[in-house]
Amino acid sequence: MTLYDALINKYGYSNPFSFEEIKFNNYSLPWIKKELNKLVNSNTVVRYERGIYYIPEKTIFGNSSLNPQKIIEKKYLSNNSGYYSGLSFANKVGITTQMPNVIEIYTNNEKSRVREITINNLKVILRKSRVNITNDNIYVLSFLELMNSFSIEYFNAERKKLIINYIKERGINRKAITKYSPFFPDKVMRNLVESEIIYDIA
Repeated sequence: MTLYDALINKYGYSNPFSFEEIKFNNYSLPWIKKELNKLVNSNTVVRYERGIYYIPEKTIFGNSSLNPQKIIEKKYLSNNSGYYSGLSFANKVGITTQMPNVIEIYTNNEKSRVREITINNLKVILRKSRVNITNDNIYVLSFLELMNSFSIEYFNAERKKLIINYIKERGINRKAITKYSPFFPDKVMRNLVESEIIYDIA
């Protein structure tokens, strides 16, 4: 099996991967880097940006391009290191069908308090996480961010029902809210109480 075969088996086509995560038959990183550069030079593998690669799929229009959403997820959301916020999160939860013009993300992988970037014409606002995001707290943090993103008028009966379903499905409880709400503005608890969503949380 060649390095290319190993990459295809693990990542398939048009899925981003980083150089650091490549493992192949106990070969050294310098050897892998050399072989990877050969694949890049032959256009078998594409270097999207420094350290990020993907294998293009050949089509009648040429090599396939990389979906910017996959880049966002790879760099800022993988391994539960970040979460969507604002309209981006509301859309994913299903409480709005409005598609945001700008993707908003809180992530461990951002050092600036807030920074705007563009990935293939897709605008992304990156924010440094309020507290370190982990597997254990990502759902409660994204929920609290939702309560911080909108005014109380936004949480009508239909949206409240969907939010409560999300809370129950993700196992969010008052203990977790009590632990992490101090990292958020007072608006969060005010919206929780005034919307009466707090009373549906165990």
